[in-house]
Amino acid sequence: MNTHMTRRLLLLSLCLAACDSSETAPLPLNLYECDAGEAAVRHLITLLPDINPGVPKSYSIVLGEINRDGMTPATDEFTKRFADLKLKFVNAQFLKVIEPDHTIAESDTRLAAFVLQLRSLQPTSSTTWNAEAGWSYKKEYARIKMRLEVKDGKNSVVNAEKIEGS
Repeated sequence: MNTHMTRRLLLLSLCLAACDSSETAPLPLNLYECDAGEAAVRHLITLLPDINPGVPKSYSIVLGEINRDGMTPATDEFTKRFADLKLKFVNAQFLKVIEPDHTIAESDTRLAAFVLQLRSLQPTSSTTWNAEAGWSYKKEYARIKMRLEVKDGKNSVVNAEKIEGS
């Protein structure tokens, strides 16, 4: 078995162990990229407003807190899970702040980006999760708390509440 496959299997087994955990502590960021994290981000995408209709946009997924030290980009492998949505995803490492209004945009195209933040992901039982996620686009933003549950073998959001923002 090659190193890449071994690493994927290790990450998968850690994610599965975390999914079955009844611990209430937040997961390490590298474990956010599991099925529950994907379900939370997919739900967040369904809540995005249609800001500037007709204007091309890009999307970038970040994990954990965003602070002065920057953002933790989701891996390209995790981002590929969203390919069916036909949205233009870019890795957060290729974003920059455009002056004068501090718009977060792609470095090369200067296209404004929706930043999709999976701020926290916490297992509450072997089949339930709490998550906090948010989005920002130019000066608009929102933060949402979610409760996820495994139903018929699939993670889905069973409750979502906006806690601040647009």
